[in-house]
Amino acid sequence: MKKPLLITYEYPPDFGGIGKYLEQEVAFLKGQVKIVKAQDYEMFFWPKWLPLVWGVYVYFTKPKPSPNPSLEGRGVYCDSIWVSHILPIGYIVLIYKKLFKIPYRVYLHGLDLVRPKKSKWKTFWVKKILNNADEIICNSNATSKLLEFYNIKINPSVVMKGLKVRYPSIQKVNPEDYKQIGLDLRKKYNLENKKILLTISRLVKRKGINLVISALPDVWKQIPDLVYIVVGDGEEMSNLKALAHNQQNIIFTGAISDKEKYAWLYACDCFILTPIDDPNDFEGYGIVYKEAQMFNKPVIGSRVGGVSEAVGDSMPSEALYSERRIGGGVLVEAGNIEEISKAIIIKFSPSPRGS
Repeated sequence: MKKPLLITYEYPPDFGGIGKYLEQEVAFLKGQVKIVKAQDYEMFFWPKWLPLVWGVYVYFTKPKPSPNPSLEGRGVYCDSIWVSHILPIGYIVLIYKKLFKIPYRVYLHGLDLVRPKKSKWKTFWVKKILNNADEIICNSNATSKLLEFYNIKINPSVVMKGLKVRYPSIQKVNPEDYKQIGLDLRKKYNLENKKILLTISRLVKRKGINLVISALPDVWKQIPDLVYIVVGDGEEMSNLKALAHNQQNIIFTGAISDKEKYAWLYACDCFILTPIDDPNDFEGYGIVYKEAQMFNKPVIGSRVGGVSEAVGDSMPSEALYSERRIGGGVLVEAGNIEEISKAIIIKFSPSPRGS
């Protein structure tokens, strides 16, 4: 797969971890990957994805001399397909494999294996698409374990090339480059003498941001100068603001640029994101935990999906009650507000002398 075509619904500048993950995968081949956003080809009625079947054919037509260089796609011959959303894009790669013998790679992120479980029809097609794949790439070991439900019979080509677990990589930046912007953010929001707890996320229910807000009253009893910054946007914004009751120590910034995101990571004292354990949803990994650690910030996550693989070094939940530890990561039981509050307090408490 030296010149693949990537078909996806998520890719930068769109916000989200999947897009960031795919961007890094594309970077490995240094400009050899052509990218198509599936939504650009969709029609208004079902099956919306059908125009993709012929819409991407141009990328698999051997190049012919053309006096018009503006015909993007023509003159570029792809030899394979990468797909990041097994349904519905998997239908297209399966068709191309059967009709034109074009190999394909499937990227799996977790949620794309959870949702089809509800439907026998979708389960059938997920099995079909995966069993015909030439490569399968999972973003975590937790995601790869979801394949057990589908009883995937890995064909020899997949075994040789690897049913691979490839963690998302992050864009390396120098934290010091964001020092001044971070200091400016503290000044802008009057946080110069405050302790900052930070969340960066899409504001959806499974991210557990409501649990952090509910845990804060106990935290404020011991750390009254702590401010919770919530960065991001999403369907839960209004619900979260209602839960916060206009509390001055909770600030919602909305969606921001990567530059400002890194500035907040510099400015904060601790990062927290505690997704819930939702049978209808899945947290496959969590690039943002690694970004926070790149800025040498302590991290609090929860034991769901691939979060433990992203957070890495962690302490068992019982240690929350007996240890004070500033660095590293902490994993709490998903949905446990008491553990969340204790983890925050530990991370903001001064380390005992000699520890």
